[in-house]
This record gives sequence, C-alpha cells and structure tokens, in this order.
Amino acid sequence: MENIWLNNLKQFVEKKPIVVLKFEGNEWDRLLESRRSVNEFTVARPHDILKGVRPLTPCLIMGKNDDGEDLYFGLISSRSAVTTLESRIKIKRGIKIHPQSKANLLLLVREKPYSKNLKERLYKKSSVTTLSPKLSSHLIEKLASIKANHGAMRSIAESLSVPKYFKDPKSLQSDALRTALRAFGIASNSQAQSLELAEGCETALARIDIMEDSVIEHDARHMVGYNLMQSDLTGHAVFMRDNERLDIFTANRRPLERVFGVDLIYLNVSRQNIVMLQYKMLDNVQISSDGDTDWIYRPDAKLEEEIRRMRKFAIAHPSGPHEYRLNPDVFYLKFVKRDGSITNGGILMPINHYEMLLTDPVCRGPKKGLRISYESLSGRYLREMAFLDLLRSGYIGAHAETTDHLKTLIDAVLKNDRAVVAAIQQQMADTT
Repeated sequence: MENIWLNNLKQFVEKKPIVVLKFEGNEWDRLLESRRSVNEFTVARPHDILKGVRPLTPCLIMGKNDDGEDLYFGLISSRSAVTTLESRIKIKRGIKIHPQSKANLLLLVREKPYSKNLKERLYKKSSVTTLSPKLSSHLIEKLASIKANHGAMRSIAESLSVPKYFKDPKSLQSDALRTALRAFGIASNSQAQSLELAEGCETALARIDIMEDSVIEHDARHMVGYNLMQSDLTGHAVFMRDNERLDIFTANRRPLERVFGVDLIYLNVSRQNIVMLQYKMLDNVQISSDGDTDWIYRPDAKLEEEIRRMRKFAIAHPSGPHEYRLNPDVFYLKFVKRDGSITNGGILMPINHYEMLLTDPVCRGPKKGLRISYESLSGRYLREMAFLDLLRSGYIGAHAETTDHLKTLIDAVLKNDRAVVAAIQQQMADTT
C-alpha cells in the first residue's frame, strides 16, 4: 500500500511543480561551506528567471564542482524582491538524496515521454527550471522507489501541512512538541541533530527542521528508544544545546485519528524533575440568556478515571538535602481553545487546582460545565511562558526520587491508549 505522505506529495507537485535549482563551480563550493550548507540557504536570481516560482514548492538542488555532483531535495519556503532586478528565494530542509548525478537521475526515469522531457529540462542553461506537473509527480514516484530517500521526501511532504489551529490530536501533538523544545530553551524551528521516523506512522516529528543527512525512515521495531515504547514508537529526534541533549520520542497505541488526547512527559535530568502535561479542549458556549459566551470544559467519567490513575503515580517522595521545589506536583492540565491558534498557548494548572475549581461557584458553567477562561479564573492560572520558566529552572515537578519512576509513568500513559510525547533532557558528559 502506498504511503499516505507519498500520495499527498505526488498530488501536491501536480499543483506546484518541482523547481530545479542548479549550482556549479565556486558558487556551489561557497554554498557547501556556508553556515547551514545546503540544508538552509538563500539565493538571489533575476526576476524573469524566478517567474512563476512560488513559496512552499518542493525543489531539486543540483550541484557540480571538481569533486563531482550532488543532488538534494528541499523546499522553497519564501520569495521576495530584494533589488530592482533580483528576487531572493529561501530554501529549507535541503537533504541529500539518491542518485547523486544528473546522468544517474536520467537513468532512473526511463519511461517515455518523461525521460525525454526531463533530459531537456535538466540540460537547459538556465540556473532555475520548472518541471511539468505530470513529470513532477512521476519523478517523485521514481525517487521514492529508493528506500534511502524516504526520510528526506517525507520530511518535505509533512512540512506542507503544519497544523495552525487546535482542532484534533495532530494539532495537540504539534503543540506538545513545541512545548518540549521551548522548555529545553530552544526555538520551535530549531534543527534536530538526528531524526528517526517509523515507517507508515504519523508523528509531529516529521515536520521539524532537520540537519543535512540526519533523517531516516525505517521499521519501528528497529528504532532505538525505550523498551517500554518500542512497539508503539513513531518517531525519535535528538536536539543539542551547548552540552545538553534533548531526546523527544513520539508514540501511539492506536492510529492517530482514533486518539482522543495528547500528553507531554518532560524529564529534566539536569534538574531531576519531571512534569506530565495533559491537554483538554475548551468549547465556546453560551452561558446566559443574554447571549454571553465563555470557554467551557465538561468533565466526564473518562477524565475522572485519568485523574485517579494520575494519583496512583503521584505519590510524593521526600526532597533530597539540596532540592527545592515551589510545587512538587507531577501532573498538569493544559486547556486550549478549540479552533484557536496554536501560537496562543493556553491555560495551565496542576490537577490539585483543577479539582478545587470544580467546587468554585464562579467557575460553574451550563450543563455541569467548568468555565476555564482568563476572566473566570481571575488570574489564578499559569500562562505558558511562566510554566516553561518554572519547568526549565526545576522549580516545579517531582523531587528526584519520584523522578526515578519515569519509565513507569511513560508505561502507564502508553497503556492508556493515548498519543504521548516524551521529552528527555539530559546533561551530556563534558568532552572538553
């Protein structure tokens, strides 16, 4: 059965055909030596050469110098006029693919009329050439016939549909990934040192920025991860910051479309604290006959069972002699507005506070709903940045002894048939 990402990519290039960018000699050498090399760069070309080239278009990057030829697959992410005569385009996610030469690429595409069409376009003198829609789709299919290309091509395909609003489990997992990166102290568009994607499994990790030659796709049974997560692992990414390392694992027990929620488990080995975050959707509901509305969450038996399970693993252990926490709670809830922008963050609170709000008359909504909004809470909540600062500094989360039970906690979440994002931050050994 054809991979969903491959089918989507083929359909996409039929609407936005592949652009071929050619570099030779000194220009290619300078590009290879730039800060992010071919993985991310900008280049200026005359307006007429870039006519018809639009942002979010897959591209083939062909380079040639005295050392030989290279072929990369990437994405044109933006275009803008920089002078009277030239436009600048930005290329992201450039990853080396196979075959590596123009001649071998032509050998890969032998079917008529595609072979003749591709040869004519590749040998044009122009440094920028746009393929036809049908040729683009056929070329994607031929490149995907080489297993080693799947990681790079899938990364491009997935990046074309990044969720922007809270609508479904996919958007929740994307926000959990963003939260993990920000808690680690790096931007959400930071590059991963390496990325492993499980074949045929959807994961938000497929949409992150990656370094050159750092992404592979293969059978989940052969991915390196926690033994508790092995059968359910969908992705594993590694990020570095100075001498610290962040490992992010995504996993699910069921197909993503059948998963109701997403959880983030954040273990800071350096601070020896752990926090587990569960997402809940808020709906905008009319709360009075005058037409006033507010954001409402309706607790149900499932959440009550989830909280009972949390309590089972929230046993507090005494602090160590040099430990300090403002709050040693492990479990937090993050309420987000349905159809709201992912970049707007949300309202966060420990489950102890949530249970107090259940008895607060001010927070009562219609049909046993709970009013969760900035107005109803009157400042009694954590915004995302404050939460992340406390998490990163080790001021919230379990004490070290409780933190030692991370694998048990992850196992409990996985057995609950929920998508999970586990982020592990650990101090790397000093190699200096």
